[in-house]
Order: sequence, then structure tokens, then C-alpha cells
Amino acid sequence: MEQKPYSKLAQVYDIGWGDFAESCQSFMSETLSSYGIVSGKLLELACGTGILATHLARLGHVVLGIDRSPEMIEVASSRGAHVSGVQFEIADMRAFALGSQFDAVLCLFDSLNYLTVLDDVEQTFRSVSSLLRCGGLFIFDFNRPLIYSAHNGETLSMKIDGGVLKQKLHYEVASRLARTVFRFPDGDVETHVQRGYELADLQPLLEGARLALREQYASFSRRAVSSLSERIVCVCQKISSTRQARGEGTRSLVIDSS
Repeated sequence: MEQKPYSKLAQVYDIGWGDFAESCQSFMSETLSSYGIVSGKLLELACGTGILATHLARLGHVVLGIDRSPEMIEVASSRGAHVSGVQFEIADMRAFALGSQFDAVLCLFDSLNYLTVLDDVEQTFRSVSSLLRCGGLFIFDFNRPLIYSAHNGETLSMKIDGGVLKQKLHYEVASRLARTVFRFPDGDVETHVQRGYELADLQPLLEGARLALREQYASFSRRAVSSLSERIVCVCQKISSTRQARGEGTRSLVIDSS
């Protein structure tokens, strides 16, 4: 039976992908600190099972995590139940309204790729900007089309309670749409749809939302971006309209030939 994305995957998500959330913890704390955000007010979009949000709360930040999957929020809320300074709510990152401003907004683990039309990306960027204080950070990552084409047709298997969970990727080059089909041991299926992006697709939308690109990497170990990079991590900063009009505070994509 077809299930909604993450309705069942939420219960086993940490087994297969929890280490990814853990891999960016040092990057996040170091980046926030380098911009003077030591005990800030943070918002994490598509927070998943809350691994990163609870980690940042333990470092002294106040963190709100939102996700449109009730099942993911249930797991996250359980994880953060005894952690001071973190809370979780069900919300869609394309349409959310909060009554306060944040020092930083995070959107990681290729969550942005779940927005399959640029209008939704633009709306999300503008919402992020409206919630950031001037000088606040927007840190996100995204998958380039390269990663989907490289793994097109690939099937992966993972042992879970009750048997084996299988996932297979189907990628359409023309539309850049990737469909990952998860098949559970009991026969249930979840289909996750993502779209591959290039930085050239996103940068005009960032600029329109007054979000200046400050740093970019191919990984959370700060490896330089190259033409072979499958993922790009972006650190952006909200700027004033005056600085935007002057063309200040932006950085063009530099490709490392290595």
C-alpha cells in the first residue's frame, strides 16, 4: 500500500541516515560561532528526527524545528523531551508564519530538493528572509543533478525490524526529477520526489530575498566545490536593501578544478 513520505520511514530513519545529521554538527557550531552566534535563536526547516536541533540546543542555542511530517515530529519531540531550549512543530517550510525573528535558519540534508518547482523555492527563501534579523544566517544544502544521474537505477537495501527495506532511484534527466521508491518488508511503499538544482538556479532567488551567498562547500568538511561535487552547502547572510542595491556582499561560484 502506498504511504505518505516519511509516514513509515520516520521510525527507521535514524538507522540509515542519522549519521548524516551527526556529520554536520561541528560544521554548524563552528559556522554559527564564526558569525558571532554563540547562544542564538535558531529555526530548522525540515528538521526530521531532531538530531541536529537537539545537539544545537545542548550547546546553548534556543531552537525551533519544523517538519511537515507528523511522524518525524513525533520522533523529534521524543528525542528532545528532556533537552532544554528545543521544541518541535508540524509545519510546511513553503508556508509558515512565526511571530519572532531568528539569528539563523537552517535547511539541511537535501530537504530543499523536495521543493520541485522554483516558485516554491522562491517562496521559501522569502519566508526565511522575513524571519531573519539583518545579518542573520541562512545555511542550507542541496543535491545537484549529478548525484541523481550517478545513482539512477540503483537499488539499496537496509536491514530493519521485520526484514529488509529496499530503496530504488528513478531519475528523469529532462525534468531533473528523482523518484526514490522505498519498499518495506510488509509490502508498503513510500515514493519520495526530489528535483536536482544547480547554484545558478538558486542564486537569483537568494538575491531577490536579500540573502547574500557568503560561503560554499562540497561537504561539511569544507571541501572546495568542483564540477564533480554532488552536493553544495551554502552559507548565506541577510543583507539590507541598501547593500543589495549596491551589489555588495555576494560571491560568485568558484569551481575548483581538483
